[in-house]
Amino acid sequence: MKSIRFHDYGGPEVMQLEELPRPAVKDDEILVRVIAMGVNPVDWKIREGLVRQRIKIPLPATPGGDVSGVIEQLGSAVQGVSIGQPVFAYIGLMGAYAQFVAIKADIAAPKPSSLDHLHAAAVPLAALTAWQALFDKGGLKSGQRVLVHAAAGGVGGFAVQIARNAGAEVVGTCSPNNFDYVRGMGAHSVIDYHGSFEPLAGSFDLVLDVMGGETGMRSLQLLKSTGVHVGVAPPSEALTQQLTAAGQRVLPIMVQSNGKQLAQIGTLIDAGKISTTLAAIFPLAEAGRAHDLIKTGHTRGKIVLRGES
Repeated sequence: MKSIRFHDYGGPEVMQLEELPRPAVKDDEILVRVIAMGVNPVDWKIREGLVRQRIKIPLPATPGGDVSGVIEQLGSAVQGVSIGQPVFAYIGLMGAYAQFVAIKADIAAPKPSSLDHLHAAAVPLAALTAWQALFDKGGLKSGQRVLVHAAAGGVGGFAVQIARNAGAEVVGTCSPNNFDYVRGMGAHSVIDYHGSFEPLAGSFDLVLDVMGGETGMRSLQLLKSTGVHVGVAPPSEALTQQLTAAGQRVLPIMVQSNGKQLAQIGTLIDAGKISTTLAAIFPLAEAGRAHDLIKTGHTRGKIVLRGES
């Protein structure tokens, strides 16, 4: 099979398309023929070695965590799925940029019938991050008020839709040129992330912070006394100290593979309650171009790779 690999940390040029053996399938695994792969910001950060203190990986390595494809082979203990079934999955932080992946059967979910594989590959990591941040960490309930930072991006876009569907009042931050886009996804109101947050001080039950850094610090004033700040980026020590001193909670989120949650998300997609937008599509061999684009941090929606035929 063909696979993107890098043998050392560095720029996009370290990624090469290589020939590798197909992975062997264990008893509780399925072999998926990958038709499309999602591209996420963590992919380029891992490739450049920016998170090597936190995320240890053996080299050479294949990047990527999102796949959509078709089951090619079943392990001897796998039940409830069949060869030829379309599935999608978040397989972990590594291994997705390949023509075949062997994964635990329980982390995959049926591909939403309303999506093609390119759109389905854009869903798992970002949507699961939003789902787990809002519900598992944030304890989101109907009627609460939620602020979603970077609402036009991958995680932010799913968070807006998931929170709105759960009955929350959703406010999204983004640049002015994305105001209509974020409103179209269900945000009740939008604000320019460059502008002042002061008028919204003390009004949110939950802040979902995809940005970290200065944005996280500026979010301090926004929480109610009982509010919770959920950060996709690890919260800074200063942010943690200030929230703790105020008796508020600051919680990091590290997304976990979860086939059951992904199936719930898929059901909402097929019901027309969650949609996904593709910012760009690249062939697998041009993964470097995809990394250059996502590194800008200004894409609307998700970037995906198309598997090599």
